[in-house]
Amino acid sequence: MKRHATDLWAAVDRLIDSTDDVEALAVNRLHLLAARRWRELGRDVPAELVAAERVAAVSTLVLPELLGRLRGACEGPVVVHKGPEVASRYPDPVLRPFVDVDILVPDAESAQKALVGAGFVEIGDPLFYAVSPHQQPLEWPGLPLHVEVHSDLNWPHWLGRAPAPELLAAAIPSSLGIEGVQTLAPHHHALAIAGHAWAHGPFARVGDLVDVAAMADGLDRDDLLRLARRWNVERMWKTTIATVDAVLFDGPPPWAVRTWARNLPAVRDRTVLEIHLGRWLAGFSALGARGGLRVLREEIGSDLRPEVGETWGQKLARIPRAFRDAFLTRSRHDRRLEELDRRR
Repeated sequence: MKRHATDLWAAVDRLIDSTDDVEALAVNRLHLLAARRWRELGRDVPAELVAAERVAAVSTLVLPELLGRLRGACEGPVVVHKGPEVASRYPDPVLRPFVDVDILVPDAESAQKALVGAGFVEIGDPLFYAVSPHQQPLEWPGLPLHVEVHSDLNWPHWLGRAPAPELLAAAIPSSLGIEGVQTLAPHHHALAIAGHAWAHGPFARVGDLVDVAAMADGLDRDDLLRLARRWNVERMWKTTIATVDAVLFDGPPPWAVRTWARNLPAVRDRTVLEIHLGRWLAGFSALGARGGLRVLREEIGSDLRPEVGETWGQKLARIPRAFRDAFLTRSRHDRRLEELDRRR
């Protein structure tokens, strides 16, 4: 079954019309679409959304310069995926915010060295990115976008590795108009966006579902299912597309939407408890009972250990706070932590 883009954006408008909560819309990455919608309806657009629109417009304007510098510094294929490529499928690219440009290359370490040698600057904590699916982020001084260099996709670790060599071999010219810059083939890109939604969250925001729907628009669902089956992610893909249909098109809600992803149809921020439940229970939706139990054990074990760069003392001090804030939204919880840090 194929859906049309007009159906998708009408569905997004219906979700936007269901709430006036600017923070919730921003958390769900619908805020720029909401600003457009409210302007069309003759409503006032809050100042914070006008500011966000300006940032998105600047990012779109500087993107060609950044991509040109990337292409000039790297040898071999440079495959842009996610952010700006997904934005090109929106009614206007400035309606899909992004703060970084992800590139897939055959050898991330060599590409990183080449980019640093060409003038890009590494940012962030190198200790944190030692266990990240991409190299330490890069920036070009004066440009607001960051660059993340991948040899693998950002993919749930419990699904194994995405087939990066296949993705690189099947890459096509990018829609962004920079000579020598490529992107993922359409079916590959749709599944890559779905995998990313599971790695970050999972299903942390409605915007992830909109991205999947936009990238899958016009593609045959049977072809997508066959590809997912070949990549051993059939159950993950089925849950993803069922969730897209439930949240955007009033389809029957899968188990995920009835349990650990109830924030999506409500277009709200997740609570601290829901974040943990999503990570603990996602494996059951993507892998079935046996795989789900394995993921549950791994994720609970991860939650009980200190994070990268954190001491056991800091971890033990953080646990009671997480229990106290279990039913707070993630945004409120983060603001509380920031306030505590300022008081120290």
